Amino acid sequence: MDSDPAGRDGDQALADAMERAHDPARVLALSDGVFAIIITLLVLDVRVPELGQGQALADALREIRPSLTAFVISFILAGMYWVSHRDLFGQIRRTDRGLVWLNILYLLPLCLLPFAASLLGRHDRDPVALRIYGLTLVAIAVMRVAIWLYATNRTQLLWVRLDERQRRVGLALTLVPGIVYLVAIAVADVAPTVSLAIFAGLPVLYFLSITVLRRGSTGRREFVNFT
Repeated sequence: MDSDPAGRDGDQALADAMERAHDPARVLALSDGVFAIIITLLVLDVRVPELGQGQALADALREIRPSLTAFVISFILAGMYWVSHRDLFGQIRRTDRGLVWLNILYLLPLCLLPFAASLLGRHDRDPVALRIYGLTLVAIAVMRVAIWLYATNRTQLLWVRLDERQRRVGLALTLVPGIVYLVAIAVADVAPTVSLAIFAGLPVLYFLSITVLRRGSTGRREFVNFT
């Protein structure tokens, strides 16, 4: 006898519901919204300068230079984090409970970025401000590493299984920035200008590294998924 058609329909409906529940689209929608808010909040700390009695506009603009510098650095870093997040979720076919919560925890230090940038903009040579900014970036890097290791170690979540070389390259691109930020924190007391320069220079190093890796990746797949 044929099996029950109603039972088959019920099983298919349950399978479809499970697939929808694990669709990464809603995770991405939440993350993109948070990134958009973070980038918007960053610019709010850059204000049109008020001119004092007899003060030239050029002098007033120099006063907001630290805030503008902190905004530019943080904006580029936020862009890097969004691109990295997009690259990772381009590999992910479905989510699970662990990945959803790791992503939420990843957004936690990201949401502190506007606060840390505002602090740096007002006290750009203060070691405490530099350390808080650096610790925020380290926390973001730690969560990026955690998400990368979790997702790429579970082949059932991915469209295509990544080999060990691809996993190591992705891990290096997420881990190395965190190590560099620790160096910036370590030198904040003795060389605050160097610490600030490290924060400003790391995005440049990141883009150069990605460009070199992609140009030299003919016939090799491990670099093509990184933007």
